[in-house]
Amino acid sequence: MDRTTREVEDAILQAVNGVSTDFDLRDLLVGVVRAACKLAGARYGALGVIGRSRRELVEFIAEGIDEDGRRAIGDLPTGRGLLGHLITHHETLRLDDLADHPSSSGFPPNHPPMTSFLGVPVTVRGQVFGNLYLTDKTNGRRFTAADERAVVALSGFAGLAIDHARLLMTAERRARWFEATAALPGEVLRTVRPDDALDAVLRQALQGAAGQVAIAVAPDPDPVALGRFTVRAASGDGTHDPYETLEKVRPTLMLAMASGSTRWADLGDGGVVMTRLSIDALTRGALVVVLPREPYLDGAGDDTDLVANFAGQASLVLERRHTREMQQQLAVLAERNRIARDLHDGVTQRLFALGLQLKILEKGLPEQDRTALRTVMDELDATITEVRRSIVDLRPVDQHRASLRAKVQSLVAEYGPALGRPPVLTVEGPLDTLVEPSVHHHVVAVLREGLSNCARHAGASTVWVAVTATPQRLTCVVSDDGVGPAPSAPRSGLRNLGDRATELGGTLALERRVPSGSTLTWQVPLPAPA
Repeated sequence: MDRTTREVEDAILQAVNGVSTDFDLRDLLVGVVRAACKLAGARYGALGVIGRSRRELVEFIAEGIDEDGRRAIGDLPTGRGLLGHLITHHETLRLDDLADHPSSSGFPPNHPPMTSFLGVPVTVRGQVFGNLYLTDKTNGRRFTAADERAVVALSGFAGLAIDHARLLMTAERRARWFEATAALPGEVLRTVRPDDALDAVLRQALQGAAGQVAIAVAPDPDPVALGRFTVRAASGDGTHDPYETLEKVRPTLMLAMASGSTRWADLGDGGVVMTRLSIDALTRGALVVVLPREPYLDGAGDDTDLVANFAGQASLVLERRHTREMQQQLAVLAERNRIARDLHDGVTQRLFALGLQLKILEKGLPEQDRTALRTVMDELDATITEVRRSIVDLRPVDQHRASLRAKVQSLVAEYGPALGRPPVLTVEGPLDTLVEPSVHHHVVAVLREGLSNCARHAGASTVWVAVTATPQRLTCVVSDDGVGPAPSAPRSGLRNLGDRATELGGTLALERRVPSGSTLTWQVPLPAPA
């Protein structure tokens, strides 16, 4: 074995050392460049990785220039001039002076001078992965034919090592997808709320893809917004705005949702994988995952079957969970309906009959006993009212019209953390029966504005919300025991509420509350029921 062969073998062992245990591909490429420089006696070396377009470099790993020198040079090469010639011409190139080549375009400012040049392609499975660039022979003016043979031999073994590392990375990536898919049913079915279930799917998708951001997308329900999407949930590092990402990949995303196939897109600083996802039994959306920039891993696009399999499994689990939740809700509604029926047919009727008997007894009693009896009868009437209100709360709401009572309760609960304690809510009258759905958004806007003002300006310890519906009028009141309305406070929100009241033929009033605080009263007439 001659000396050159031993040197080549040593350089190969140095380059691929540790790749079987720690297969970070960039570390391997750095090792290849260093080994090539040492083998050929080059002062400077680099390896340029060719991108998927096959027209430019997506990564440039340099050796021989320190960090300050790299910053002084500026942006790394992308494949112009002589480097671009080697991208299109897959051949070994050895020059005494690289400035003599027709494709040479000179150096940028602050670049060190270079003369002799040796360029060798690195091939992986018959395709050029990148090119090795060596310049400035340290012990002579030019690279020799022996240097060329040695570096070509090194590049061949480097191609095998790169292929091995890419296979290991692909196996690791596929194992992550299998693990994420296997863990998905348990993670989703253990959740309590639908939003938690969707978050669990996104977390598993991030784990499977080793991604940066995962987004669950649904078509915008507004018929006017045809072709637009809404973000149902997002999870990740927060560096990507979900709506900006969707806008960049919108055409490809529409194709993925329409065809049911998995699609890929390039964002420049990373890639995006998209596939169809059934968010629930009625909503057909998409799963969008933003991947980190991996210029060496062209095989990422081969994982479409794994991504589609994960999304299909997620769709089945989400639909199963939605079905189970609907069955539970139906069982709860049926039980609540039974309890409401028993209260109405049993307790309420018996209390009403008891009230009639007391009214008969009242006629034969002295005046002072009548007074005491009337007090008992008033309490009995109040009890009947409370029971009837409980019956209304227990009855399932007509599915064709949303419950205003539920909207008000949800809104009041939402402001509990902002106010420090939940507001005291009172609802009087058959709200869902008397108030038309067209008025619901006005009521929610009025209460939200009142509660927001309390949270921002009032400094109150207690906030009261009262919504009262009679056959003639709907009244919404938000009051607090805070500092009261300030004369200099902005009035734009109150003007909007006044406009809402005027639109419906009603009134708005903001008054000081005794002894402290303020009271906002919004009243509108209700149309006579048909």
